[in-house]
Amino acid sequence: MQNSSSHRPFFLTSRLALLASAVLLTACGGDMPVEKAIIGVWVQDTPVSMSADQLQTTTSDTVLRLKKTGETQLSRVLKLQANGLPPEGIDLDIDLSGTWEQNGDKLIQTADTVIILPRTATPLASKWADQLQKQAEGAAPSIKIILAADKQQLILQDTVSGATDIYIRK
Repeated sequence: MQNSSSHRPFFLTSRLALLASAVLLTACGGDMPVEKAIIGVWVQDTPVSMSADQLQTTTSDTVLRLKKTGETQLSRVLKLQANGLPPEGIDLDIDLSGTWEQNGDKLIQTADTVIILPRTATPLASKWADQLQKQAEGAAPSIKIILAADKQQLILQDTVSGATDIYIRK
């Protein structure tokens, strides 16, 4: 028969290993790194309005996809309202695709393809869509500060306009 004290070192070693594993798992179980947290499909459930130069723009139905591969897609409806436009405004569909990268606390999105189409077939809506299409095709990458990123929400602030976008995970 073996003495129980001969089992004690193994018992203590295995308990210490188990305790060390639990501590490591707890330490790793905290917040996910921002780069991993922002990957996914995000939606804005509230329209966002801005005014500049007597033109009011409202975005709605925004869906942002940030893929692990570095690809990004953004779709939204843009409503333009101003003097000289129809009272109901002009509605445009915007679809962008390209690439994204994270640099510190910044999300940099570079559009490769931009498609802006009017939602109504009027000459004025087509003119606005064409003008915005040309502007978007020559635009610099979008740089946004990542204010918050977790499993439920993503909050981005545009470095040029200062506009803040609040997304929830779809």
